[in-house]
Amino acid sequence: MTKKAYSYIRFSTPDQLKGDSLRRQLEASRAYAEENGLLLDESLRDIGVSAFRGKNSTEGALKKFIELVEAGRVEKGSILILESLDRLSRQQIFTALSLFSSIIEAGVEIVTLADNQHYTAESVNDIGQLMYSLISMSRSHEESAIKSKRSAASWENRRRLAVETKRPITGKAPHWLRLSDDKQRFEVIEEHAEIVRSIFSQSIAGVGRRKIASSLNEEGVTPFGRAKMWHTSYIARVLSSRSTMGEYQPCQNGEPVGSAIKDYYPSIISEQQFYHAQSSQQNRRKNKSAGRKGPKFSNLFTGMCKCLECESTYRFMNRGNASLLLCDSNYMAAGCECSMRWRYRDVENASLIVLSEQIDWFSALGGHANSKQKLESEIASLNTKLSDTQKQVDRFAQLFSTAGDAMFSDARSRYLKAMQAADEIKSEIEQKESELLTFTPTQQHVDALNRAIYNLGDESDEQKLYELRAQINATFKDAGLRLYFNESGVYFYVRSTQQKGVILYSEHEELLSMGAELEIQQRTLEAINEDIADLKKAA
Repeated sequence: MTKKAYSYIRFSTPDQLKGDSLRRQLEASRAYAEENGLLLDESLRDIGVSAFRGKNSTEGALKKFIELVEAGRVEKGSILILESLDRLSRQQIFTALSLFSSIIEAGVEIVTLADNQHYTAESVNDIGQLMYSLISMSRSHEESAIKSKRSAASWENRRRLAVETKRPITGKAPHWLRLSDDKQRFEVIEEHAEIVRSIFSQSIAGVGRRKIASSLNEEGVTPFGRAKMWHTSYIARVLSSRSTMGEYQPCQNGEPVGSAIKDYYPSIISEQQFYHAQSSQQNRRKNKSAGRKGPKFSNLFTGMCKCLECESTYRFMNRGNASLLLCDSNYMAAGCECSMRWRYRDVENASLIVLSEQIDWFSALGGHANSKQKLESEIASLNTKLSDTQKQVDRFAQLFSTAGDAMFSDARSRYLKAMQAADEIKSEIEQKESELLTFTPTQQHVDALNRAIYNLGDESDEQKLYELRAQINATFKDAGLRLYFNESGVYFYVRSTQQKGVILYSEHEELLSMGAELEIQQRTLEAINEDIADLKKAA
């Protein structure tokens, strides 16, 4: 019966396929099989798998081969053909020997073509051949370890230069940047940067990722890279990319190496914009009604309307100009007797008038004079606390290192507790600093809300109108606005300030239907400016 041989070929990186090594290894294996009358199986290949870290024995083709060997599905006497033992493993000698031995003990022979060695269960009992294999394994590991150290040192040196000089250490750049001709800096591709800025602006204004992608596709904006269209997933990647504000995170083998390098790239948005966008996305995820609101964002109060009688959601029924708001429980015959159907347009028109006039938006949006100062004071206090705790850590570390047997357990416990306390304080500082970065001057927020409400009646562009309505919706949610409905009227409540009031009564509905739209149109820019001026004085 013809013996079977398995040719195992491994490359640590796919780039090595570009050379002549694959052809050479295959031809050598075929020649050996032909000379020795073996039936050759060429299916064992691991491309881009490291033997230094042992990944080839825990994943990929070699792992499957070993599993078949252990299960007895590879016939005893079969031969595993390698170019050299380093194709099998470059790990430490005892680990490599264990892998080597497990294959031999299962009755599979190993042939290495580079040094013409044939290992079998009988031959390795010869101390000379066993020592030869051990030396070969040891040399392979040492060579890989040296290369790894050199590579790490080279990478660390390049990283240090990047931190100190901010010069590029790689030609790779985000799609809105390119490497300069002299390769000494990155340059902004302004056309692409404007698209990214628009993505962030829309997200901050309350527009979801799917809507942003759809708008870009509808406007015929060319996608970055080789994509044929804008996808929600890519919008998410852009919004989460810290390179937009200039950070670069070095990676090696797909894993982050060290901390991110700030100001490595030219920033195209501010830190404040970046964190504001993250906050906006998080708020949309928290809201159960998050998602696409249709091409016109028909319901300005999505996620805010409740029945005063049963606390169930007040359903928006889209019927164009005849759209209604009604109790979901009553509509579904689930027990609520509140059967009043409110005309949506009347509610929106009346709400925009009443909410603009009666709500202290500066306070509702967190505009207290000491908000920012309070955060800064808390951070300073925490840093002082961290400094004191760090001194305890250092003191307990010294005690821990010199403690005798009797004191060892107690010293270790104190050291670990101090370390945990320091970590908790650091985490709290990071949270406060993140809040500080997302702190938007409240008055600007209020001004933006007033402008958006004022521009609603004049805006004819569907995309801009969608953005205005999304912005108003997001601001209302930030303040914790709720609209409550019953048979008698519509009421507002602001969670952040506990302000409350009446928007309209049912007996006035007919009057409001005729007059509310006219009234909101008659509110002049001067009147809104007066509102803003009053708010600034109050601040």
